[in-house]
Amino acid sequence: MQIVCSLLVFFFLCPTILSAAEVNREQCASTINMYCTRCHTTARICEGLEKNDSDAWKMILKKMSENDEDIDAGVRTVVHGCLTSLPSVTTIVCTQ
Repeated sequence: MQIVCSLLVFFFLCPTILSAAEVNREQCASTINMYCTRCHTTARICEGLEKNDSDAWKMILKKMSENDEDIDAGVRTVVHGCLTSLPSVTTIVCTQ
């Protein structure tokens, strides 16, 4: 039973872990340009980088997905990874 539970947890968390780990500069730039700048300027996103932590970004991205059906869980995972885990995110987003 413990093995089954462990496997379920692994398969449930694995896509999120892999998606966040695979985030790179090019993917961040294209994803943010494709989804985030539809409604927001990069200046607004950059302001958010200064004041939002990981949990705040999760809530913000969830709210944005309610306004735009193209922003699914996969897109949210990539954008969240871009905004919270890459050390050079400001050079990706804020220089555009």
